[in-house]
Amino acid sequence: MRLDYLGQYWNPKTRRVHLLGKGDGALHDLTPHLPYASARGRLIESLGDDPSLPLLLEAAPFPTVQAVLEAERAGTTVPELLAPAWEAALHEAEHLDEVALHKTPDPHHAHLLACILPLRAQAFGVTYENSALEREAEGRKEDYQYVYRSLKYRQERCEVFIKGTRLSHFYGPHGIMGLRSDLTNSVGANGQAKAREQVLAGIEPELACVTYSDGRILGYTLANDVSGNQIENESILYLFQAKYFVACTGIGPWLWLSDEQDNPGITFSVRIWDDTGREVFSAEADSSLIGLPIHALVAQAGSHNPLYPGELFLTGTNIVPGDVAKVLKPDWRVEIRSERLGAFIHGAELVSAAEPGNLDYHALELGHLPPKKKPGPRSGGAS
Repeated sequence: MRLDYLGQYWNPKTRRVHLLGKGDGALHDLTPHLPYASARGRLIESLGDDPSLPLLLEAAPFPTVQAVLEAERAGTTVPELLAPAWEAALHEAEHLDEVALHKTPDPHHAHLLACILPLRAQAFGVTYENSALEREAEGRKEDYQYVYRSLKYRQERCEVFIKGTRLSHFYGPHGIMGLRSDLTNSVGANGQAKAREQVLAGIEPELACVTYSDGRILGYTLANDVSGNQIENESILYLFQAKYFVACTGIGPWLWLSDEQDNPGITFSVRIWDDTGREVFSAEADSSLIGLPIHALVAQAGSHNPLYPGELFLTGTNIVPGDVAKVLKPDWRVEIRSERLGAFIHGAELVSAAEPGNLDYHALELGHLPPKKKPGPRSGGAS
């Protein structure tokens, strides 16, 4: 049996995030069999109540990233590094139930996390022609077509931007995407007064890749480039605010281990339900329509900025919801589903720096339980 996928889950017994392996229908906890010690565990055990510990944990790798680090240190690949742990796990009588792990994150129960919590996530924009056309229609600017043509027809500069550098920027299965609670401007680009409204956010469902620090792609997952498109449309200068905030990057449950460097040709579907359970949007996408080989996009991003082991790249969207689904509201739900990469289901809630919405796994591993809050997003209707 081959190891095909990696994931992560919260183990309430050990109070740690564990590494999962999946292949040929088998699902096992790899953490007890790893040939190396947990960097996060060593920090917690050695520093104890040291006030610098929370800060140091921010830079300490979670299991999937540590596997990439250890593979690079050993001069091997992640699948080769983890093969002995996978074989050892297969000989255990007990295997995990994936369905039971697909639940709203709760510190008292085992549940799936994002398959990787990277040290940094970046995203590429307007890699599909459809995205360029839609963004031009929204913003009435030539920037998007210019960028698409530069990468598609001349293999020149792409758009790339930061999507996450802290744990609070990321969320995983059955978590919540962040809806910005701040307001749009009171005057439009034409100088006329307009009503202010909450920025909120829209979805940009995408294929994402994970790389070694030299830019080689090691696998693919599903992702959501959550975007405050109402402020991005006001001005290109607001792009940073539109793309980089609490819970702005959704990451799917499974990292498919693949050395495909050009484009894996992943197809996936997207559905959105409102807070009454009514389906308000559905669409399909095909990553083969990306205008440049994915390794070439990654090479541009890494040309003047060193990459981290386990860097995550979102590769652009071919799906731009319109009408009522353009901007999501609290308690709405999203499903991104792929035959190869599984189902990524999540909710949506208003967030801020003080109210990030998703569980803080740094705090949980330190034994700090979160205060009680209202229930998370319902999973019904997105099976």
